[in-house]
Amino acid sequence: MNSNIKNENSPFGVRAAYIFGIVVCLCSIYLSGLDDNPMKGRENFNFKIDKGKNKLALNTVHHHLKSQNLIEIPIKNPGINVVQNTIKIPIDVRNSNGSGTAFKIGNDSWITARHVVHGCQNVYLSNEVIKNIFIPPSSDLALLLSESFNVDKFELSWFPSLNNSIKDRKDLVVGDLGYSIGFPKGEPGEARLKFAGYVQMIQRGAYYLTEPVKMWVETQRQPRSLDQMGGISGGPIFNKEGSVVGVHVANSVRRGRAFSVDEYAISWLVMAVSKKQELTRENPKIHISDKNWSEIASTWRNTGRIKKVICTI
Repeated sequence: MNSNIKNENSPFGVRAAYIFGIVVCLCSIYLSGLDDNPMKGRENFNFKIDKGKNKLALNTVHHHLKSQNLIEIPIKNPGINVVQNTIKIPIDVRNSNGSGTAFKIGNDSWITARHVVHGCQNVYLSNEVIKNIFIPPSSDLALLLSESFNVDKFELSWFPSLNNSIKDRKDLVVGDLGYSIGFPKGEPGEARLKFAGYVQMIQRGAYYLTEPVKMWVETQRQPRSLDQMGGISGGPIFNKEGSVVGVHVANSVRRGRAFSVDEYAISWLVMAVSKKQELTRENPKIHISDKNWSEIASTWRNTGRIKKVICTI
């Protein structure tokens, strides 16, 4: 037997492995950031606006709804079982331009996240300035009105009506897949998610909100090189039937978690603004799976059903 064989478990080899592991961890922390702010990276994306088309446009008007605007039905969702865990999100006073995502949900209605448009002098969908935005009293949502885009609207997986009791609602089961689509870092991107239950979201700073939100475990991103998800806020999250089950509002980079406002809150906002039943349920034909989700995301962005939101101050 050859007695000169190297011992792979020598003290030097073990030390080298430890040092390599420490270096990898430090690099990971550096790339994701030393803080765990779910809103990190949502500002300062590069974008271009053709302001020549909107020289005469007035500033975007923000309409803050009150509880009585939400017709006769309670704002809080009685069907949600919220765990005790909370996620705290700082909402800073805006001091720079930014971008996010919006999607069409009604005839002239587009949904995004409130923090995407908060503090904006002008808000744009594509190159068009949005004149009116409606903000609900208790949710990180905003509804943009625009008659300029003749594209198909998306459907909620559930919404309240005479035929849709809260008792009849079939909520997600832990482990169900979701697909988030939007413009992270101001560029096309999407994420594959797994539903993990509900938590309480607290937003403090420029405004104060407390609401139950869906928590998701992020399992994959497209493109794979995507290092931050800021900019996907306001984008829709779909179930496998192609229905909207939430609005993406926050991401925890180092923990691999995403958070979304429930479709219950979305439906009340749409109905409060429209003053009529604008939501429909027609059983969408497109089914999303791990085989086609990235292709479908590209199609919906390219056809204009999901758009980039641009905020200027």
